[in-house]
Amino acid sequence: MRRLLIGSFMLWLLLPRAAAATDCTSLDALAWMTGQWESRSASSRISETWTRVSEETAEGLGEVRSEPGNELESRETLRLVTMSGTVYYLAKVAHNALPVAFALTECGEHHAVFENVEHDFPTRIAYQLTDTGQMVVDVQGPDGKGFSIRFEAVAAHD
Repeated sequence: MRRLLIGSFMLWLLLPRAAAATDCTSLDALAWMTGQWESRSASSRISETWTRVSEETAEGLGEVRSEPGNELESRETLRLVTMSGTVYYLAKVAHNALPVAFALTECGEHHAVFENVEHDFPTRIAYQLTDTGQMVVDVQGPDGKGFSIRFEAVAAHD
């Protein structure tokens, strides 16, 4: 009887997690990324903006600008696309002739991991929404080395 009670209790603990599992085959799982995000330092301002344009597509723009001066240092166009039940993160940067695709390999209520182990750098891009409302982006290469950017949400202006 005791085993039955313990087994039932363990099953009860697991059920809410299974019911709350995130569907990583849809852009709905990444809705928290939508909006304008910014990271500032003494020498630069990094921004990333995401806009949902359809059920299968979100467009993004990443920029690095000098501080002070506001001169554009780099820009990348980004896209989230759902194809054949998989979400892809596409990044087009100036030094690559074609966009680089990263598949969504893991997601949760406030995190997403995109990977392309065939790419030189990065091979992994992870997004995380923190409890304080910041969006942290971790960019890593095949050796696990990389960098993180901590973004703050930018309030919309009327």
